[in-house]
Amino acid sequence: MMKEHPLPVVPKDLINFDPGNSEEATARAQAVLDKLNTALAANDVKALEQCFHKPQAYWKDLLALTWHLRTFTGASTIAASLLELKTLRGLEGLVMMDGEARFSPPTPTLQFIDCSISFKTTKPAVRGTGKMALVPVQDGEKVEYKIWVLSKNPTLLQSPSTAPAGVEQFETDVLIMGGGNAGITLSARLKALGVDSLMLERNDNVGDNWALRYECMRFHVPTSACELPYLPYHKHLHTPHPLSGTDLAEHLQRYVATLNLNILTSARILSMAYNKSTKRWTVRFSTPAGQMTAVAKHLVQATGFCFQKPNMPPMVNEGIYKGINVHSAAFKNAASLKEAGVKSVLIIGSANTAFDILTDCVSLALSTTMLVRSPTYVVPLAYIFDARCLGAYDLPNTPTAHLDRRFLTNPTIVDAHMMRGALARLAAAEPSRYAALAARGFPVVDGLDPEACLAHYLLERGGGHCVDVGGTRLVVEGKVGVRVGVEPVGWMEKGVRLSDESVVEVDAGVWCTGFADKNARGMAAEVMGGEPKEGGEGVMGPLDIAARLDPTWGLDEEGEVRGMWKRHRFVENYWTVGGHAQHHRWHLRTAALQIKAELEGILLPAYRETPEVKKTEG
Repeated sequence: MMKEHPLPVVPKDLINFDPGNSEEATARAQAVLDKLNTALAANDVKALEQCFHKPQAYWKDLLALTWHLRTFTGASTIAASLLELKTLRGLEGLVMMDGEARFSPPTPTLQFIDCSISFKTTKPAVRGTGKMALVPVQDGEKVEYKIWVLSKNPTLLQSPSTAPAGVEQFETDVLIMGGGNAGITLSARLKALGVDSLMLERNDNVGDNWALRYECMRFHVPTSACELPYLPYHKHLHTPHPLSGTDLAEHLQRYVATLNLNILTSARILSMAYNKSTKRWTVRFSTPAGQMTAVAKHLVQATGFCFQKPNMPPMVNEGIYKGINVHSAAFKNAASLKEAGVKSVLIIGSANTAFDILTDCVSLALSTTMLVRSPTYVVPLAYIFDARCLGAYDLPNTPTAHLDRRFLTNPTIVDAHMMRGALARLAAAEPSRYAALAARGFPVVDGLDPEACLAHYLLERGGGHCVDVGGTRLVVEGKVGVRVGVEPVGWMEKGVRLSDESVVEVDAGVWCTGFADKNARGMAAEVMGGEPKEGGEGVMGPLDIAARLDPTWGLDEEGEVRGMWKRHRFVENYWTVGGHAQHHRWHLRTAALQIKAELEGILLPAYRETPEVKKTEG
C-alpha cells in the first residue's frame, strides 16, 4: 500500500518557509478553510474537490461523522462522502481553526502546514476536533495550498461511575475479559464517561501479564511514550531507564488501586451466551470465592493478541530430545537453565525476544547459538529514542496528547512513510553501522533498505524486527554462534536437526518464534469458555460468536487496523481491543465513546459505504 500511495513531492522552490513563521502558515490555512466552508455550505462537490490535493488526499474519520474508523482516499471520494455525511450527521456551521497553524520542519521533498480544527454536528449533538495538513501546489505563477490530510474525531466527556457488588449474580454495563494494559485503560476511559465496567483477569494478581514474563525483558521505547491516561509513571522510571516487567506490573497495580477500577483476579470464564432479543451477554465464571454470573450490555475482549498461543514450528521425532525444550513464553531466566546443568543453548529466532534471551544466556557464560531463519530488520535503540521518532515524547513542554495527535491521526500509510523516512535519514548518517554484523554472516536489514518499514512489522506481521539494545554487539564480537537460512526440522537425542541435514548438539532449545494468535477469531471461542451453542433460538454461544467476528490486526483496504476498537459487522456490542501504549491512550477513548453512545441510545449506524464517484484525480 505504501508503494501505491507515496508521499507527495513538493517542488524544491516551494520548500522555503521558516517552521516558526506561524503568521504566514495561519493565513494560508485560513484561506483553505474559507474555501472548504463555502463549498460545504453550497453543497458544491466540484468546489469541495478543489480544496484537496490531487492526485493524493486523505480523510481519516474517528467516529466524528462516520461513527466508525475510516480512511477515505482521493479528492472525489472525500468530497462526495463529506457532502453525504454532512446531511446524515448535521454538520453545523463552519469548520474553525483552533489556535495557530505552523509549517512542518522541511525535508528534501516535503513541507506542509499543520493546523488544528474544530466543528459541530447536530445528529447527534457533538463537538469535535481534528487537524489538517496542507501542501503547496504550483499553478502557473500562483501558489495555492491544498488539503493533503484531514482528520476528525469527537471530544470526550467525563463523569463518575459506581462499583458493582461482589454477589453471585449481577448486572454491569460492560464486562471486560482481561485486566492488562488495554483492559484497565478502557475501564478508566469508561469510568470517566460514567459507564459501569468490570474486568475479569485470569492471573492471580493485577500486573501478572508482565511480572510472569522472562526476567530480562525490557521495553524498547521511551517511558514517556508508554504513559496510560490519567496517571503517569513515577519520574524515576523515565528515560533513560528502560521499563522492566516488574516496573510495568507495579504501575498496573498502582493504576487499578488509584483509580479504583473494578477487577476480579483468578477468574476463569466457564460459559457465555448472547441473547439477540434482549441484547444482553450472560457470562458464567469462577473465582476462588465461587462461581458467579454477570449480565452485561457490552462485552470486550482485551486478552492480548500475539501473546496467548506460542507458535511452535512442526518437528519430527517429538519427544526424543533429552535436553530442555522451552518456548520464550515459558522461559524465565538463564540462571534456571544453568542450575539445571545446561551448558549450551540454541535460540531459534532473531527478533527482540531472541536477542533479550541471547544476552541473558551469554551473561552467564552459556555457549549460545542463534538460528537466524530469515533477514532481520534491525533498528538501533538510539533511533527510536531520537526526537524525530518516539523520542519526541521526551521533549520538554510537549504534552503527550499533542504527540498522540501528531502520530495517530494521520492515515496509517502516511505515518508509515514518515517513520520510514525518519529512520532512513538516521541510518544514512552512519551507513556502516551494521557492516561488521553483516560480515559475521548475520542477514541484517537496516533503515537504508527501501523495503524496510517498521509499521509493517508492528501492524501487519505483529513482530519479527529487532530494536538493538546491544545484543548485536555479541554477534560481532564472536561471543555467540550464528546459523543462517536454515530451519529446524527434527529432534535428535542431544540436539536439533536442521533443514540442511546438519545437527546442532545443545543442552537446551529456546523457541523465540512468536505467537499464533494474531486474529481474535481464533482465540475468541476459547476465551469465552469454548462450550457449544446453548439456550435455543436467538441465543449465540462462543462458537457462533467467534465465527461472526471481523478479522483482527493487519490492515484493511483503507489502511486501517482490522477489527480493533470499533464495531464488528455481524456481532452486536462486542469489542476487541489491544495494541501498544499509544493505541491504548488514543483508540480506547474511541471505543469507550462508542460504548457510551450506544448506552445513551445515540450511537448511529456505522457508515461503511463509499459513494460511487468519477475518478478525476490526475
